[in-house]
Amino acid sequence: MDLEDESRLSLDREHMFDKVVTPSDVGKLNRLVIPKQHAEKHFPLGQAASDKGLLLSFEDNTTGKPWSFRYSYWNSSQSYVMTKGWSRFVKDKHLDAGDVVSFLRGTGPHGRDRLYIACARRPPAAPPMLPVVAAHAPPPVFWPSAAYVSPQMLYLRAGVQALEPVVRAQERKRVRLFGVNLECPQAPEGESGGGSDRTVLARWSAVAAAAEVVQGPRPVPGP
Repeated sequence: MDLEDESRLSLDREHMFDKVVTPSDVGKLNRLVIPKQHAEKHFPLGQAASDKGLLLSFEDNTTGKPWSFRYSYWNSSQSYVMTKGWSRFVKDKHLDAGDVVSFLRGTGPHGRDRLYIACARRPPAAPPMLPVVAAHAPPPVFWPSAAYVSPQMLYLRAGVQALEPVVRAQERKRVRLFGVNLECPQAPEGESGGGSDRTVLARWSAVAAAAEVVQGPRPVPGP
C-alpha cells in the first residue's frame, strides 16, 4: 500500500444510510433499489440526468477498491436504482438477502466529494426462547372435579344398586356401621338366629370396606 492509498483510507467519513438488500436486489434483475428519501437527499438527479442517469463512483470502505454504478430513475416503477456494475459487486462480496450495504461520504476539504461503500453480513437470528422449568418444581397434581367418577366408584355404586331390591323387598331397620347409618331388612317372622340380618350386614360390610379403599381411611380424631 503506497502513501496515496494510506491517505485515502485515513480520510474521515460520515455515514449516510444503510440498505438491507432484498432477494430482488441480489437476484436476476441486476439492480439495487435506493429508498426514495435517501436517493433524493444524497444522490439528487438533475433534470438532464433524470432521463439517462449518471455514473456514481465509490471506494471500498475497507480496501479502497473502486466501484462504479449506473444510477438512474425508473419511471415505470417510480424508483431510484443502481444498475450497471451492481451485479459485479454482488458476486464479489457474495451478498445474500438480508445483508446490509452502507453508504458513506468523506468529510473535510479533501474528502467531501468522495463516496464510500461497505457491506456486512446479516445479523444472526436470535435463538428461540425456551420455557424455563425449575428442577425442584413439583409435578402437576390432578384434582378431580365434582363430575369425575372413578371406575372404583362406579363399581361401588353398582354394588349398592344391586343390594337395593333385596332391601326394598323386605321391612327395613337402621344399623350404624363404620359411622354410617345403614338400612337393613328385618328377619321374617319364624326365622331364627337373624340369618337374613347377618347376610345383609355382611354385604354392607363389604361395600363399606370398598368405600374405605376408594376414599381412604377415615381420619382419627386427636386427643
